[in-house]
Amino acid sequence: MQRRKLLKAVTALTAASMTKASGIMAAESESSSRPSYSAAVMRVPVLVPPSEDALADIRRKNAETMVDAIEDLMKKSDPKPRVIVFPVLQYTSARRAVSGVPMSMVAVDLVSEPLDQGIFAPVIEACRRHNCYVATSTQEKVPQKEDWFFHTGFIMGPEGLVLRSPKAQAPSAPAVAYLRDIEDEYKSIFGENSIMPVVKTPIGNLACFVEGEAEVLEASRLLASKGAEVILHTSLEDDEIPWRALKQAIGFQCHVYLLTGATSRMIYADNPAGEWAGGASTIVGPDGQVLAEKGGQQEGFVVADINLAAIDDARAKFGRNTVPAWGLYTDLYDQ
Repeated sequence: MQRRKLLKAVTALTAASMTKASGIMAAESESSSRPSYSAAVMRVPVLVPPSEDALADIRRKNAETMVDAIEDLMKKSDPKPRVIVFPVLQYTSARRAVSGVPMSMVAVDLVSEPLDQGIFAPVIEACRRHNCYVATSTQEKVPQKEDWFFHTGFIMGPEGLVLRSPKAQAPSAPAVAYLRDIEDEYKSIFGENSIMPVVKTPIGNLACFVEGEAEVLEASRLLASKGAEVILHTSLEDDEIPWRALKQAIGFQCHVYLLTGATSRMIYADNPAGEWAGGASTIVGPDGQVLAEKGGQQEGFVVADINLAAIDDARAKFGRNTVPAWGLYTDLYDQ
């Protein structure tokens, strides 16, 4: 049964790949109608809540800092970016656990009420002011299962919540549930295509993943097979992993734009200078080239142009080599 299910999925992917390939010439003739815009990735610090009592205040300050960063970006950019990627957990930080704030307290419900009714309202309002989309991640709880907590990448826009995508398999805090362990039950609640979703927007097909999901090429392949054109990667990085090489491989092998926002520093109450993180905030094009990058002990933002017609060009030039012959690799997944 599993084998038949897999072969059905592979056949569908093969058909999708062939459809894309056969549509390249038509896409080229229509390239002038493909969206083209500016995008930005942030390399910024985040305040770490020192205690449960301080959580609400720190989360509010982090939200205000996000809005200030958006306004500064918009003031200094022409044209104004349509997409902005912040680092991971920009509301509570990736060091939440050191202060003893429990997951049950810090996790938020993204689904049950509009995002502009709670802590996300200031950023939603900024999205509406500037007609842009903003990605980050949060600790998430869902009303359907009280014992489930996720580390979820999500995209906000003028309309509120645009997309949510919990981590599928990458390591995270001990209380976080992995979708790999609860796949069937999760799909029964949120839908068959709810794991690593792709959403259609006026600026192209967007997807979002978190931190180490970028280490698994199959994750990016899956998003590309679902039609993703721009992957928003909210992250925290260290220097043990060859992040730049991974990002370039994703861009080139999947022919997508990959936009990574990576944390610069975690700032603690007793250490205002903060703890520096590694890696870089990066924009990679669909030919694997780095279009913009800010790393090391640098903070701020970088901006690059996104031209979806370049995806068609990259597929036309390299797709004969980079698009997998899916049927050859079924044994790899029949585990």
